[in-house]
Amino acid sequence: MLANTRVLDILPLITAKIFRLRRTSTLALRHRKAALLRQLAVPSDLLRGSYVERFTTCGKPNCCCAQGQRHGPFYYLVSNLATGHVLKFLLKDRSQQTAVQQAIQHYQRHWEGLEELSQINAELLRRGEPLSSPTI
Repeated sequence: MLANTRVLDILPLITAKIFRLRRTSTLALRHRKAALLRQLAVPSDLLRGSYVERFTTCGKPNCCCAQGQRHGPFYYLVSNLATGHVLKFLLKDRSQQTAVQQAIQHYQRHWEGLEELSQINAELLRRGEPLSSPTI
């Protein structure tokens, strides 16, 4: 079990933010959609996964971890690829750890932008509007 897994790192992958769009004018929705499309350039360091801190024991009877003082912290990148397939590896230095944290944040922001765009398109369809917008 991964100790100290931060729920907030995993939660955005499970749930989507709900954007309240029903009371927004169609023109405002189209303007927001155009702004999102301009902003949604894919960051080159985008990374889906979780940043995990873990403390371990080595199992040696005379080690300090046998008395409760665990080894660590060790930092990992963990990403579920498919059922039964998990990518997990140790981030050995602070520069790797910082890069992974930033790349995961980029993924989460990009995903949120895509989710908002999807919800705007769904609201436009609900209103009977075309998804291809006239020039704004």
